[in-house]
Amino acid sequence: MSGITLEDANKVIAAAIEKARELGFTMAVAVVDLQTSLVASARMDGTNPFTPDVVRGKAVATAVTKGTPSGVAAGRFPQGLLDTVRDLYGGRVTWVQGAVPLYKNGELVGAVGAGGGPPDKDEEVAQAGADALAG
Repeated sequence: MSGITLEDANKVIAAAIEKARELGFTMAVAVVDLQTSLVASARMDGTNPFTPDVVRGKAVATAVTKGTPSGVAAGRFPQGLLDTVRDLYGGRVTWVQGAVPLYKNGELVGAVGAGGGPPDKDEEVAQAGADALAG
């Protein structure tokens, strides 16, 4: 079966949360497939209530750009295009660092977003989740 499964997403989230704890942050993590549908999401105790929506938006940004990390995409495309894409997806795209692509057996299958810390730490946490699936 190609694509990302709930089991895959839970593995990604568990690794990301473990990394967040290691770094001393409370975070939310979201996994989306390439169609931008939410596969799974988790919010650690103490994380702001809006954070799950933000991290889903980061993951969507990575999915719609075919695997470009959300922070890289924000710097690569003109603001007008970013605004148009955000509007096309009903405001569900967050062009902020903290999401990376997910690969399974070498195939792009989705994206993971993390948030609750500084943007570079968000991306580090997301990458830990992605590494758990790729490795």
